[in-house]
Amino acid sequence: MKHILEATLFFLTINLSLFSQGESNSNLIDKDKKIYEESVFNKEFDEDEDTSDIAWKLYERIPEKLPNWVFSPIDINKSDRIIACSDPNMIKKEAFKQAVLRAKAMFALMKYSSVSNITDDYTNLKESGRHALYATKFQDFSLAKAKLVYNNSAIVIINTFYTKYNEAIVLIDLNYKLDSVENKDTLIVKGEHLQIFTEKNFKNEKIEFFNFSIQDNLFKNDSTDFLAQYNYRVINRGFDIYSIYGNNTIEFKERTYNYRTEIDFVMDSTKSELNRFRLTRGLWNGYITGVLGNITILSKQLASHVRNSNDNYILKNEGLIRSIARNNISFWFSSFEMYENQFFIDLNGQIYQ
Repeated sequence: MKHILEATLFFLTINLSLFSQGESNSNLIDKDKKIYEESVFNKEFDEDEDTSDIAWKLYERIPEKLPNWVFSPIDINKSDRIIACSDPNMIKKEAFKQAVLRAKAMFALMKYSSVSNITDDYTNLKESGRHALYATKFQDFSLAKAKLVYNNSAIVIINTFYTKYNEAIVLIDLNYKLDSVENKDTLIVKGEHLQIFTEKNFKNEKIEFFNFSIQDNLFKNDSTDFLAQYNYRVINRGFDIYSIYGNNTIEFKERTYNYRTEIDFVMDSTKSELNRFRLTRGLWNGYITGVLGNITILSKQLASHVRNSNDNYILKNEGLIRSIARNNISFWFSSFEMYENQFFIDLNGQIYQ
């Protein structure tokens, strides 16, 4: 009997030891799992954010509602009103001043532009043995210049709005009189749009560049020009934004820029996708690329002349079609709407002497 009890106690001791080891191993596994969740899984999938971070992300996803007056009809030939906006993420006071400066510049560009456009369509085919090397390059460059002698005190601020992205939007009325003796301030504006499409043996590349620069000289401070510039470059799917306002460089912060409006705009088949400009990089980015892109399209539809150059050899065919246009043009918005976080901008233009 004694031996039976001793054997029973021995097996119980072994079982308890094994159970203890199993429980210890289970705890280690649970601990490793917890560490992995905290250091890897939750971090990658944003599962470990605190309440304030979650609330901020939800706030970011809510579209900013734009006021209806932003989309009021703008016809620079019938009214001297125009809108513009600042870069995002600016101090309120500076954002307002930048938006007003840009509105003045847009007024000048729309009303008194001298637009030069040159388009090169180049093809090159070479044959060597069993191989054929094929290359095309389409390059389109538009330069719009405007100079406005005006009276800065004649500017009236009609409406102002600030978005949650710290952008200022202004609607101004420039009571402009062409021959007024009060016109002592000078504004010089330049807008550039460059497009390059290349294909080499089925490898494609697209480069697009926008530049908008302003030089403002007020009579009361005649010795100094105030300078501002906005550069936007796109290479395939990558992009770069560079903005200067006076002595400051405005840093572009990548975030979710999302907007909506209460106006029920309807997109139909008559409206081309070429006139749609994304707002994912802020209001000004969509607005200025839309205006300069439209100027490029219109400048090629107006008076221009074409030069052809073709060379043909036994194993080589090379050709260049070059179109050149230079016109003085005034523009106005035939349509300015918004769909699915995109501006729809359609300009009309008229040559003037």
